Amino acid sequence: MEPVTKWSPKQVVDWTRGLDDCLQQYVHKFEREKINGEQLLQISHQDLEELGVTRIGHQELVLEAVDLLCALNYGLETDNMKNLVLKLRASSHNLQNYISSRRKSPAYDGNTSHKPPNEFLTSVVELIGAAKALLAWLDRAPFTGITDFSVTKNKIIQLCLDLTTTVQKDCLVAEMEDKVLTVVKVLNGICDKTIRSTTDPVMSQCACLEEVHLPNVKPGEGLGMYIKST
Repeated sequence: MEPVTKWSPKQVVDWTRGLDDCLQQYVHKFEREKINGEQLLQISHQDLEELGVTRIGHQELVLEAVDLLCALNYGLETDNMKNLVLKLRASSHNLQNYISSRRKSPAYDGNTSHKPPNEFLTSVVELIGAAKALLAWLDRAPFTGITDFSVTKNKIIQLCLDLTTTVQKDCLVAEMEDKVLTVVKVLNGICDKTIRSTTDPVMSQCACLEEVHLPNVKPGEGLGMYIKST
């Protein structure tokens, strides 16, 4: 994935379109100001105020998404995603090894049987489970606004559908295994590519406390958020 600091204004606009529905009213403001990736990572409450994002709640939503984007760009959160990708890769590899070792057995009956072994089905279910865990991670900001990850997510979804359809077909087990191996090969390639694209080195950033002054709010306008005391 291209570093966020190298994003063009158009890529930033594409990212904003993946944010919450209540923030879509500000997309044209980002487009108008031609904010690039480096500027986006450094955006502040004051910048958003000048941009026209005046509601505090909406500012917080944007800044929360930017924080996640910073974590992605600087490698602070990719370890979690990489772990999920590695788990998916391991499940895929285990299924591949299981099929290969089964075919080497003298008792292999895949060319005559239509009933796959329970262990085979269990391995497929585990693989789909690992894929779902990764998909849940990708199905949120900032990943939903990044084309590379959206494409990856859609490919994994399609491969999972292919796996589900394949194991439900009434066919020879050998034919079923061939189709599963084809899916596994593609999935392995996606995992390897994703791991390579999330190896940005961790960069240290200074932390600071920011004092925020609430401006006068017009009657009936609200803050864009609810504050509840505990």
